Amino acid sequence: MLVEICLPFPYEDDAMIVFLNGSYLDADDAKVSVFDGGFLFGDGLFESFRLYAGQAFDLEGHLTRLNRELELLGFSWQAEVEQIGQILHELVTRNNREGEDSRGRLVVSRGVLAAERPTLPELQAVVPTVCLSLAALPADLAKLQNEGIHAAVMKPAFARGNFPQLKTLNYLASQMALRFAATSNCQEAILVDRQGLVLEGATSNVFLAKDGRLLTPPVRLGILAGRTRAVVMDAAHSLGYTCEEAASNRRDLATADEVFVTSSVREILPVIKIDNSLVGEGQPGPITRAIQAKYRQVVEETLAATTD
Repeated sequence: MLVEICLPFPYEDDAMIVFLNGSYLDADDAKVSVFDGGFLFGDGLFESFRLYAGQAFDLEGHLTRLNRELELLGFSWQAEVEQIGQILHELVTRNNREGEDSRGRLVVSRGVLAAERPTLPELQAVVPTVCLSLAALPADLAKLQNEGIHAAVMKPAFARGNFPQLKTLNYLASQMALRFAATSNCQEAILVDRQGLVLEGATSNVFLAKDGRLLTPPVRLGILAGRTRAVVMDAAHSLGYTCEEAASNRRDLATADEVFVTSSVREILPVIKIDNSLVGEGQPGPITRAIQAKYRQVVEETLAATTD
């Protein structure tokens, strides 16, 4: 029995082409077995990344992380940068996205299981399901980057559970957090642990600026260390800011001069309001603006170097 791929967000394109297990297919014709481990147990991983004018930024970094996690979960398949790059180029062409910015998503799920509880050798012999797709950027992204977003702090139950450092297909807690945040007209949910320490956004990493210093929650607290987080930390240092991993709490959020969140697709989003309180003066601050500009510079220079 087959079911359609559950695509991660609504697509407006009438005739999107996706890559699935070696074939380029209409999204409506792309099928995944109901006995796939990803469908049954969330047994799989994914990577989301940004394409600028059809070029993927930091693809090697994303795939290095993915391959490390695949090995940890006992997958025999590994993503090759050249191969994935070629598939992306083909998808850009087939979907008429040359010269356009877009978001890409690579999903690797366990594949069809012959038994509900296979042994490790049996798991390693399973052929995984590999899907790669493109989509348009959120229509309001530029506006949010310029004007800032509102965020809601969630209760500890919304924090991602076991293996928080992995981008697994079990993303229910984050999705629920975003849904609850949306009921308060917030575009991001901030997750905290049972001690009230800030962890991350539901789909992002969190940075606080206070007295000219930048702080971001440490990985040891149990967060997903995003690829954009790493680029931003390097960018901050290059601009002369002190940027360090340090624990912070809800009071630190409330008294911060600036707060922003980072992700590969949305880049750097200023947070101007958290729950019912303004952050700083309620508008994007100078450090956030400097980081946004530096990040774009890094992207442009990196992509220019790859085409030389």
